[in-house]
Amino acid sequence: MLTGAVLLALIFVIKNHIAPRKSIAGYLTICAIWLVYLFLLSTTGVLDNFGLPPRVALFVVVPAVAGIIFLSGRKSFQVILQQKSLHLPVYLQSFRIIVELLIYGAFLQGVFPERATFNGMNYDILVGISSLIMGAMVQRGKIKPIGLLIWNAVSLLILSVTAYSFISTYYFTDFLATNKGGSAFVDFPYLFLAAVLLPAAVFLHVFSLRQVIGILRAGSPVTNRRSNSDGIELLSSK
Repeated sequence: MLTGAVLLALIFVIKNHIAPRKSIAGYLTICAIWLVYLFLLSTTGVLDNFGLPPRVALFVVVPAVAGIIFLSGRKSFQVILQQKSLHLPVYLQSFRIIVELLIYGAFLQGVFPERATFNGMNYDILVGISSLIMGAMVQRGKIKPIGLLIWNAVSLLILSVTAYSFISTYYFTDFLATNKGGSAFVDFPYLFLAAVLLPAAVFLHVFSLRQVIGILRAGSPVTNRRSNSDGIELLSSK
C-alpha cells in the first residue's frame, strides 16, 4: 500500500501540465516495466545469491538511480521542474518516517538487522521529520536556495549510510546465518524497500536539487508557485 501511494505521489510530481495524459501514461508504463523486471529478478533467484558483488545493489539500486538521473536530465523534464512548487518534493520526503517505522517492525520480526533501523546506523527518519520543517520554510520563503541545496546533499549522504547499513550487514556479517528470515529481504514485499522506496527518495532529492541549481544559475531567490486562471503555475519571487 505504501509503495503504491509513493508511486502515485511521484507521478503527481512529474505530471506535465502541457500534456498530462500523455505524461502520466508514459510514466505509468515505465513503472509497470520496472515492476515486471523486479518480479522476474525475484522469481529467478538471481538476488538470492549473497556473494560479491552485491546483487541487490548491482541489479536493483544502480539501474534505478541511473535511470532517475538520466530521465531527470532530459530537456523535456526542465518544463516539469519549472512548473512544480519547490516545497512539494521536500514535503513528500516525509514518507520516509513511515518507511523507518516499517523497517523497525520488520526488525522485530527478524527480517532486518537492528543496525539497519534507527536504533543502529539508519538516521533516515531524521530526514523524514526535517522534511516537514524544511518544506514549510521553503513554502513561506524563509530559506535561501543554498540552504535547500545543503539539506538535499546532507539527506542524500544520510540515505547512503542507510543503504550501507543494509549492504554491509547482508554481505559482510553472519546475519543471514543466524537469522532464518533474513533472506526475505530479496523477496516481495521487502524488495520494494530497495527497488521502489529508496529510488523514490533519491528521485525526490534529484528533482529538488535540479530545481535549486536552476534557481542558482538564474541568480534568483527561492520562489513559490501560484496558478493563473488557466491553471498554469507562475513564478513569483519572495
